[in-house]
Amino acid sequence: MDQKVYLGIDLAKGTSRVAALGEDGDEIESPFNISNSKEGIEKLLSKLNSYKKENLVVGMEVSSNYWENMCSYLRQKDILCILLNPYQVKKYRQALGSKIKTDSIDAAAIAQLVRTKKCESIYISDDKVLELRELVRIEHSFKRRVKDLKRSVLALLYLTFPEYTEIISYPFSKVSMYILSKYTTSFHMAKDGTVGRLVKIFRRYQGCNFGADKAKELIAAAKDSFYSGQASKSRGISISMQIEEITSLSDKIKDIELEIKSILDPDDPKDGNRLNYDILNSIKGVGIGTIAAFIAAVGDVSRFSNSDKLVSFIGFYPNIFESGKYKKKNPTIVKAGPKDLRYMLYMSGVAAVKHNSHLKKYYHDMVSEGMPAKKALIKVAVKIARMMYSMLKHKSYYDPCRVFLQQAPAVAA
Repeated sequence: MDQKVYLGIDLAKGTSRVAALGEDGDEIESPFNISNSKEGIEKLLSKLNSYKKENLVVGMEVSSNYWENMCSYLRQKDILCILLNPYQVKKYRQALGSKIKTDSIDAAAIAQLVRTKKCESIYISDDKVLELRELVRIEHSFKRRVKDLKRSVLALLYLTFPEYTEIISYPFSKVSMYILSKYTTSFHMAKDGTVGRLVKIFRRYQGCNFGADKAKELIAAAKDSFYSGQASKSRGISISMQIEEITSLSDKIKDIELEIKSILDPDDPKDGNRLNYDILNSIKGVGIGTIAAFIAAVGDVSRFSNSDKLVSFIGFYPNIFESGKYKKKNPTIVKAGPKDLRYMLYMSGVAAVKHNSHLKKYYHDMVSEGMPAKKALIKVAVKIARMMYSMLKHKSYYDPCRVFLQQAPAVAA
């Protein structure tokens, strides 16, 4: 048959639900299940073998990892596959007036949405960008875990050795973590610690300027500690295990950063990723972490017709609400889109205010006009995002004269 067939696949673990609609919107097959496998797709095609493959249009949500293999295999079969935003599908299903949610209703809503041709397939990056995205995600996940562990260790340390942070200002330096792994509480330090043992630990680390005086100070503080000594064994084990995990994750983060650097800055000078990295790295205050997060989340900037659409994609736009005479005062940003990229751009803004004289002036001009400091930093982050968009689009290095146009002085009459 020559008519188009619109298929909606509601993906799930193991099996997925399929709805099939004709060009007029009528159901041409009762909803059926297929397994998430090659055999499942072959079953789908066999049910529709009376229709030409080029007339099949398949829609599915990008809401889990299940879509990737399904979409890839369908495209290998030369079948058009449209990837949909789950939020768009949800709103469309609600607009259809459905009061209940089932797999069959979801599949039919996807098929109807694809049939209307009022949707665009979600952009899928190339393999290198996908690799970079996975690395950036796991790196940020590990970094968040390290922060949580450090907060937990500090909370225990303030209880089991409250004087420690007054003697050693940064408890998560290499030498400090080794000390805490050996003497986890003030009780353990007072019992087993000696000046000689602590000095040996200090000498293990190059650049450590602690000596016998610091060792004596630690032991004296441990013996006179405010800690009650209760549950010292279990609390010591908890500190030791968490420090071990911090060390392990920190090493893994370094390995991931090296892999990210190899993708962004490969040995081949003709590699497009290296050119993009060199261009973005020319902005003072923007480091490899922000560049990696930007390229991983955005991919090809040319898919955005202007920088406003990129900023909207990132989620840096105000959540404006108006109803009648009511207008929301001081609207916050929407926070839709890639949150890791928003965070990295914000931190880049903090660094740029210190290291980039032009962005520093841009920030202080806004603050001097009465804008709150945090809002001004968000404006700097947005400015950086716009700069990165323009530089990649035009393949041009950072030029402050193009970014910050100086107003020409008025000519005397």
